[in-house]
This record gives sequence, C-alpha cells and structure tokens, in this order.
Amino acid sequence: MNDWSSIQGHEQIKNDLRQLLAEKRLPHALLFTGIEGIGKNLTANVLAKVLFCSGEKEKPCNNCSSCRAFDAKNHPDFYCLEPEGKANNIKIEQIRQMQSQIALSPYLADKRVVIINDAETMNEAAENSLLKTLEEPTGDVVFILVTANKDLLLPTILSRCMKLYFAPLSEDEIKIILKSKYAVNEDKATVIAKLSGGSMKRAISFLDDDNFNLCQNAMDFLSKDLNAKDIWQISDEFSAMDKAKIKQWADFLQMIIRDLLLLQAGADDNLLYNRDKKDVLDKLIVNFSLNRLFNCQNLIENLVKRLSSNADLKLMMQDFMLSWREQK
Repeated sequence: MNDWSSIQGHEQIKNDLRQLLAEKRLPHALLFTGIEGIGKNLTANVLAKVLFCSGEKEKPCNNCSSCRAFDAKNHPDFYCLEPEGKANNIKIEQIRQMQSQIALSPYLADKRVVIINDAETMNEAAENSLLKTLEEPTGDVVFILVTANKDLLLPTILSRCMKLYFAPLSEDEIKIILKSKYAVNEDKATVIAKLSGGSMKRAISFLDDDNFNLCQNAMDFLSKDLNAKDIWQISDEFSAMDKAKIKQWADFLQMIIRDLLLLQAGADDNLLYNRDKKDVLDKLIVNFSLNRLFNCQNLIENLVKRLSSNADLKLMMQDFMLSWREQK
C-alpha cells in the first residue's frame, strides 16, 4: 500500500502537492520530470490515490473503497498509458482510447486520473491529439505526465502543464533504501549508491551481476582503438540487445567520462563514480584530452536521445561507433 511515506526524499515536492490539494488549487495537468528511477512514477500514483480517496482524515486512508480498488489495480477511474509495441512508443490509438474513457463520468470517485509514463515516447500524432484534450480541460480529469526527457515533448504541451522537477536522490537516501529494503551490506551499498547517479532504479539494477558486466564492458570500450572490424562487430552485438540495456551501457559511459573530466580537473578521488577502478581511470586519462572528453560526452548524449526514436538500431550504433572513432 503506497502513501506519502513510501516516497523516499523529495520533501519539497510532497509538501507542495499537499498544499495544492489542501487549497484545492491542483491544476488539471502536471508534468513530473527528472532522471529515471527517482520516484516520479511512485509520486504520481500516490497523488492519484489521494485524489480518489474518500477518507475524512489523512489521505490516502488505505481503507476506503477507492483506496482498496487502487491498491488492487482495478480502480475504474484510473487510466495509465505506457509505451507499447516494437517501436516502444505511445500511439494515437492509445490516446483516443483514453479520451473515450475520460469522456464518461467518474464511476467510483469524483475525478478521473490519467498517468502517462515515458510521455516523451508519444509519437507526433499522439502528442497533437493529447494537446487538444489538455487545451479543453473538463474539471473532473487530472493528467500527470511522467518523463525523463521533457525536451522531447512539444513546447505547447509543456506550456499546459505545471512542471515539477525531481532531483536525483542523495547517496545517503539510496543507501538507506538498499540496506532497509534489499538487505545490502554497508560496503556494497556505498559502492552502488555512488554508481547509481541518484537513481534508485539504477541502484537496484546493480544488484544484478549482469549489469556490473555492462559497466566493465563500457570501461573496456573506452580502452579500445576501434578499427572497422570492431565497429561492425560491436554494432551487431548491440543491435541484438534491447534499448534499455543499451541506454544503461551509455549511462555507464557517461559516468566514466565524468570521472575522467574530474581527474582532468584534479578533483578528489572520493567524487569519482568508479573510485574502485581508479587505476584503470589513470591509464585511460592519458588517451583523452579535455576536448575529446567533451566531444565524447556529446556523442553519448545524442545516442541516448536517439534511443527514444524509431531509428534502425544497427545503423544508429554504427553511426555512433564511426563518430566515436573520429574523436582523437
């Protein structure tokens, strides 16, 4: 049963939402933005549950019919949209189906709530269709758009939403969750919290040894002097992976590049994500000028953005590898 206490950190956002609710000033459309895995979706669900709750005191009460229905994942006034299909995006058909549902009066509560997860994956037709709905609010529907990349959304959609930025979780907050919920020991929790980049989702992924291998793969990639054979071989390997894994690999690359930038600046070793691999970083830094590091950082950021598109994965990776080889 989720409630406000389930949300780790983000005290200011929780207080702001509670105040808006108390003053009955909650807008019809909100945008929760911030990196992946920091509690945006959980907060959206808690807010939806609060809006549905018919309890007379602290909300959510977890006892009323609405709270029970929401916890059982069958609340009739709740609608959640997520990317679907091979393209892993949100299509206009999904938006239209949602629109037909919210056109009906609420059944159990006095509002309907629509959560759109990974809102940046809406295709153009879906965005334009949603925009028309946001421009003509009915008063009994609340939209919560959740995204890790708001810049991929139409400016007109952004302008219709109240934007709430979720900052990355602190290392201490990550450690507390790892130790209390996942029984991770202090030493391992410290390392994972450092690698997590403030994302609980990423921290949890490190409990899987396969993801540690991805991190090592990223370190090995930075050590390579790519030739044509490497480019085609690596591109083939990545084209067989799902985009989430490639995104994670790219995140690891970003962390290593950040560490190398810190080393270039003479920063304290305690600031490094990969401080347990300081000896490897010391060897890598010899091959990376400051200009090359910034160029590589831009390439990785561009790759992450393109992973949200429908571009051919193999061609995308080949283009990335070729551009990477040109950075000297």
